[in-house]
Amino acid sequence: MIKKIINLPTNDSKIYKQILAFLNFSLEATPQEREVLAEIIQLNNEYEALPAKQRAKFLLSTDMRKEMREKLLIEEKQFNVILSRIKKKTIFGEPVFDDNGVISNHLVMKPDNEGLRIEINLINTINKSNKTSPIKKEEEGKEEEMTIIPTVDNDAPKKLAAPANGTDNIIYEDELPSGFVILGPNGE
Repeated sequence: MIKKIINLPTNDSKIYKQILAFLNFSLEATPQEREVLAEIIQLNNEYEALPAKQRAKFLLSTDMRKEMREKLLIEEKQFNVILSRIKKKTIFGEPVFDDNGVISNHLVMKPDNEGLRIEINLINTINKSNKTSPIKKEEEGKEEEMTIIPTVDNDAPKKLAAPANGTDNIIYEDELPSGFVILGPNGE
């Protein structure tokens, strides 16, 4: 396996935005949704002393929403729409927020003084696009999988689409350099 390490400069105000941008292949969030979610993650870390359910209620309270809106310069209606869209999102197949508003464990991360290290292993797998079906062997009574490989008859004649405007206005003549003349729509 080839190992590639990429060091990205960051700071406390943008690290969560960077993490969410990187994880967006699973999250599929807009830049504004990521910005709001990054703020929630940061506040979740700041108030980690509170129990998870109480912290969730506190972070999504009216006062905290107002504080986030003011910091991010987002109008109230727009913020509420963004937050409702975030609540419908999933990350790695799990909801971003559970039924109690507690943030997913996939998003609970707190960098130390050196930052945060995320390791992702991309493993090559063989894409098995062929269909398999269980076949019973009568003499043994066992099931085994058989791969069905679709075949294409390359010797079959290929059907071509008819010309879009027909061949009525093409006249073949041996005396012309190209061998044919194309007439206009009026036959001229």
